[in-house]
Amino acid sequence: MSSEGRARPRPRPRRLWLAALLVSGVAVAASGCGVAVVTTPPAGTDVLIVATPWPNGTVGRYGLRIDPTLLSKLPAQVGGNPIVESAATEVQDLDNADLPASFAGIAEGGVGEITDPNWVRVSIGQLRPEAQTDDFYSNWRDQYDQGVCSRADGVASVQQETIADRTVDVATCKGGVIAYTVRISDSLLVSAQDLGPRRLGRQLMGAIP
Repeated sequence: MSSEGRARPRPRPRRLWLAALLVSGVAVAASGCGVAVVTTPPAGTDVLIVATPWPNGTVGRYGLRIDPTLLSKLPAQVGGNPIVESAATEVQDLDNADLPASFAGIAEGGVGEITDPNWVRVSIGQLRPEAQTDDFYSNWRDQYDQGVCSRADGVASVQQETIADRTVDVATCKGGVIAYTVRISDSLLVSAQDLGPRRLGRQLMGAIP
């Protein structure tokens, strides 16, 4: 494994990261989202892909599509545990007016609860053609790192690591949470965060096909 430091970017005028990613698994209310959803899972509940309230996807009021099929681009399990779709977090994404400008579709998932000794939260997004640039990736990565670590005592260090022959951007928060960002193709962007000695996020990055 190799690593190299990266310089911190200049401040960006627009925040692109998903608010839902900061503390994934936090309960949200369906009222006020304005999305065409028949049912919403109980607050704070992660649901298996087969039990999603929108198995064929759904589109929010701002035009973002929740696309559960994107989770098939990830390993089915991490550390022996299945990745489950997080519909509660996806509801939050649907209410984010900025995301549809850059993403055609998004899916959310994870392993474990944030109260467990080890957990991971992961987002996978299908980028629109205009967002398939190095500048967008850098902006997303930096704001994702800052957003995750804002709930974990701030960013302690950032680096690039080679994990399973891919270059993965890794940010370590002072509070122990680690954020990972990687492009697995020109159009697919994966962001994850984990906590715990098993480092399920690193295992996830290493197992992406």
